[in-house]
Amino acid sequence: MIAYPGSLVRAAESAALAAAGHAGVPDRHMRAAAHGLAVAVLRHLAGRGVYGAPLVALVGPGGNGGDGLFALAELARRGASVTAVCVDRRRHAAGEEALRAAGGRVLEAGDPRIPAALGSARVVLDAVLGTGARADTATPAWAGLYEHVPDDAWRVACDAPSGVDSDTGEAPAHVPWAHATVTMGVLKTGLILGRGGELSGEVEVVELPGLLDAAVLADAAANAPGVGSGAVRVVGERDAYDSVLSPGKGDHKYSRGVLGLLAGSPAYPGAAVLSARAAIATGVGMLSAFSRGTARLTLGRAVPEAVVSARGQAPDGAPARRVSAWAVGPGLGEARKDLDAAARVLATDAPAVVDASALAVVEALAPGGPARLLTPHAGELRALSERLGLGLPDPAARPLAAVTGAARALGAVVLLKGATTLVAAPAGSVFAARSAGPELAVAGSGDTLTGIAGALLATHTARAGRAPSGTELARLGAAAAVLHGLAGRHAPAAGAGALADGLTAALRGVG
Repeated sequence: MIAYPGSLVRAAESAALAAAGHAGVPDRHMRAAAHGLAVAVLRHLAGRGVYGAPLVALVGPGGNGGDGLFALAELARRGASVTAVCVDRRRHAAGEEALRAAGGRVLEAGDPRIPAALGSARVVLDAVLGTGARADTATPAWAGLYEHVPDDAWRVACDAPSGVDSDTGEAPAHVPWAHATVTMGVLKTGLILGRGGELSGEVEVVELPGLLDAAVLADAAANAPGVGSGAVRVVGERDAYDSVLSPGKGDHKYSRGVLGLLAGSPAYPGAAVLSARAAIATGVGMLSAFSRGTARLTLGRAVPEAVVSARGQAPDGAPARRVSAWAVGPGLGEARKDLDAAARVLATDAPAVVDASALAVVEALAPGGPARLLTPHAGELRALSERLGLGLPDPAARPLAAVTGAARALGAVVLLKGATTLVAAPAGSVFAARSAGPELAVAGSGDTLTGIAGALLATHTARAGRAPSGTELARLGAAAAVLHGLAGRHAPAAGAGALADGLTAALRGVG
């Protein structure tokens, strides 16, 4: 699935909307969108066994409010108890007429019955603002109405939570959160980025044939200014599973890929173990690990499959000669001897995943340089930008702009970890992974991701006989992030130590 900026979507659909108006059916596409929204609400009501429960919509003056009114009208015709709370004196006239004709109730802004109506609602529909909204820090009066919504009410947004920037995901504090968002036509980037991704809940797309056809969007994207179109390809579970290469009959440990793992230190011995176990669960032919001191001993005992060597033998010693790709950084620490080892590895032409403290030795690459996948979280990317003077926007507030800017400036693929993980290639292609759950918010989780990504990089490099291109590496990075999320979902216990077992369970589940 591809997510498009809301501004691009509006540009692409303008011609179809104008044509519908000229044909005398201006509400044709709005009614189709409203039908999809109504079906989603009905599905929820049936699933919860609360089909006749009161449903209240906060309705704005524009097209988003029209979608909500037409959806309420359809729900009323199917027997639902519906109320429209108008937050403005203006509203979509045809939508209001349809709702009243279906027996629905309309409350004007300021009506004293509004608090009671919201207080009894089991479903609350946010249909105030749509994809045309831009982040406005001023708190509108309607935002206070959510104080009356019961804690157990199901909250669904029409197209987008009101006030979310559908391009960037930026959202001021007053934007209401939703359990689910039913968005029209195509997925919008603002629903998977930053606060927008956090506020939108589960996102369902209602297809609108004739309004947002693939060819229309492709033409609009091709003509969009800037680097690429701002479109983001969301990597799904099937794509992620397909990225794990099964061995063929003629394979041996070297042909399946050898991962060189530079990780662990006396202060952080567990990080190397987590990365190593994740790499083996993902499926490498051989793991050649390099550590020092007690971390080397710990790794050898915990992961007997690994060939564990002294750190000084990376990258030129005999144990490193068959390495297909490197994973560098988990638990490496900040000692000069450890950072020097990371710098030596990154000075080679071998493809590498770079994480944690190894990011401190990253420098910008010339175009066409070695394949590098950098895996910072927002704080690490901010520090990298400051160290190298990249001038990136705040990765927490504007993740898409930050990750694409970093990829261009560094000449490397950059994976920005988060609830929605974004992976950008230097040429502009961007992929996203949305499988992360709260179980990944633990120490050591990132070390597991590095092991997964390193294994994919090593196996694909060995199979192809070459390092992946920037776009191929970005896709692999997103696939690794999806697998990481699936590992958390299938983990048999809490904590990063269970993630490798969770990944094994997930992969066995799909054969």
